Amino acid sequence: MKRFLVWCVIATPPVLLILLSLKPLEIFSLYFFGFLAIILLSMLMMAVPALRSQDRLGRPMIASLLIVAFIIAFHWPLRMAYAFSLPALEQVAQQVTTGEVVKAPRRIGLFRIERVEAPGPAANGVDHHGLRLWTTVHPYGNTGFVKASPDDLKFNLWSHFKLDETWQFISED
Repeated sequence: MKRFLVWCVIATPPVLLILLSLKPLEIFSLYFFGFLAIILLSMLMMAVPALRSQDRLGRPMIASLLIVAFIIAFHWPLRMAYAFSLPALEQVAQQVTTGEVVKAPRRIGLFRIERVEAPGPAANGVDHHGLRLWTTVHPYGNTGFVKASPDDLKFNLWSHFKLDETWQFISED
């Protein structure tokens, strides 16, 4: 039973961080939770020498720590989910550019979109900021996907994460 609990403690930080990354959280929140996970795993690594099973737990703890570090550094869960969802995101972008109204909230690919805002005279809204698919709508600033050049983001940005040349993941301030 004790071994199972130790394995759960080792596996929980990377699994939770992957799930939080797929939510998707804004980038600074992901950094915060990632650094908390690193602190937890580091404290566990310091406690392991006191355990008799140091040899069996050392490598999994290092692997868990590396997974957390790679999530923080490269955002690979968000990038993978984006890659799987890109055809659906492009299909919605095409529908909006043809003037079709896209209802929200809805699931687009692996992401739940709470609000759609689009440029031009579509019923989704009129402005010139590019297509926005908000995953989190908040009075202090929205978080979500924007189809615009990274050089042409006309937002009050809190954080910005470039997914490719046309899609960005942003959080407004």
